[in-house]
Amino acid sequence: MLVERIKKAILDAARAEAEKIESEAARKRGRDLAAAREQIEREFAGKFDAARQAAERESRQKLMQARSAVALELLARRNSILDDVFQQAAERVRDLPDDEYRKLVGDWMAYISAGSGGELLCRREDAERLGPLVEQLNAARDQAAALKLVPGDAPLLGGVILRTEKFEVNLSVDSRLANLREEMAPEVARMIFPAQTDRGA
Repeated sequence: MLVERIKKAILDAARAEAEKIESEAARKRGRDLAAAREQIEREFAGKFDAARQAAERESRQKLMQARSAVALELLARRNSILDDVFQQAAERVRDLPDDEYRKLVGDWMAYISAGSGGELLCRREDAERLGPLVEQLNAARDQAAALKLVPGDAPLLGGVILRTEKFEVNLSVDSRLANLREEMAPEVARMIFPAQTDRGA
């Protein structure tokens, strides 16, 4: 009987120790499994965030490229329309009756000193139209300050360029329209594309 009790005590102690070891092992496995799960979740979350950020960067880049392309296309359209508008203005000046055209060019020349002689460069097509104006101006000038009309390839759109030994004065339709275009381009653009200019496109 004593031996049997000793055996039972040993077995009970061994069983308790085994259960303790198994319980500790189970807890360790649980901790390891939880730690592994957390590590996997962190890695997945990191990869997901990186992928999301990369997708957002790519999306922003494509959006910026699309906006830039639209802005460039809009700018090209505006410039093309402005070219047409100012070309039509040049044609209207060119098609003025001779007396109105002479008055226009004469008004531009009004501030030139009567003592400043030189060459008046003009388009070949304008030589006959501007001849009477030059004769009229020379009639009120000294011989030494006479103006000589020189037909040629410039200016392209009309008017004259006064060239003296000391200076040159551009009184051409070309320069007048170029100045007007720079001054009026924003206003004309607002008239043509009001919605886009209001948005600053």
